[in-house]
Amino acid sequence: MADDNTTAIPALETLIETALGKKDTATAQADIQLAGTLLQTLVPVIVARAAPNLDLAGIDAALTKVLTGITDLKTAIETTPATASASPAAAPAPEKVEAPRPVVPGQPAR
Repeated sequence: MADDNTTAIPALETLIETALGKKDTATAQADIQLAGTLLQTLVPVIVARAAPNLDLAGIDAALTKVLTGITDLKTAIETTPATASASPAAAPAPEKVEAPRPVVPGQPAR
């Protein structure tokens, strides 16, 4: 029998809540939780009957990592680094350094 303790569903719920951002309401959160509960209940049963040879725990762990990673990526993109300067003139431009030209024997140097 399949394990009912899947962690990918809560990770999916977190991703959806993060994606909604400020548009998130109590009704939306309740809908997300209801959908998550239904998925968490139905997916293990369906997979156990349709494909009993699948490693549901392994698939769940992988999906959890993917969904958590997407949530972290979205958060990182939206977050402004604390070290960012407000004025572009505060940081001097790096000095241009040219790589030395290769010396070919028998050819005059440029």
